[in-house]
Amino acid sequence: MIDAGIDPKRLLPGTSQTNVPDTVTLVRHAVDAGVKATVVLPPFYYKGVSDEGLFRFYSEVIEGVGRNDLKIVLYHIPPTSQIGLSLPLVGRLLEAFPGIIVGIKDSSGKLESMESYATAFENFSVFSGADPFMLPLLRSGGAGCITSSSNLIGRHLRVVFDHWHEPDAEARVARAQERIEAWRNLSNAYVQLPTVKAMLARRRNHPGWARVRPPLVELTEDEIETVWARMAELEAQENG
Repeated sequence: MIDAGIDPKRLLPGTSQTNVPDTVTLVRHAVDAGVKATVVLPPFYYKGVSDEGLFRFYSEVIEGVGRNDLKIVLYHIPPTSQIGLSLPLVGRLLEAFPGIIVGIKDSSGKLESMESYATAFENFSVFSGADPFMLPLLRSGGAGCITSSSNLIGRHLRVVFDHWHEPDAEARVARAQERIEAWRNLSNAYVQLPTVKAMLARRRNHPGWARVRPPLVELTEDEIETVWARMAELEAQENG
């Protein structure tokens, strides 16, 4: 992407691997490329890990990279990783590595979890992993969202992000939020990532977008037709 002209300061690559040395290598590569920050999962390949173990994991990654310009966004996604990042752990990491641990992506699906990070720590960016939560999270001091469906509804998210705090824009923000929720509901009609890819295939007018890598499985033709028909309905409503 950088070779194609994308500014590395616009990139937040996920750099988690299934062991510490490979994670260190990929994080260092990203930092050397000049990215804004890297997004690092906890060691999802082990379950039942203590906060002490998680602290040692992130410490070893950070110290292994050994760069003062390293910025890490933690990735809290317990439904998938089966490992959560507790408030005490995040606080300890912030104290040990100020200026390096800069934020967290919360894909727990629980607004109260996102809000707890936002209210507990200053100068710490909290991102929602689901589009509909961005608005209430911004109101609680959050920073925004990092989501797959933002590839489809970025314009609506932009309206909310830019104008959520303006009293005169309340109706405009509410309309954008309704659209965000409708598109998000559609992206969850089937398994989410294959559904988003199918939606991108229609939006980009290229069937290749519907392909996914194992272990994910692409939608069936009937499922794609259903999703595309609903997309047409949503687009008609927006353009009407």
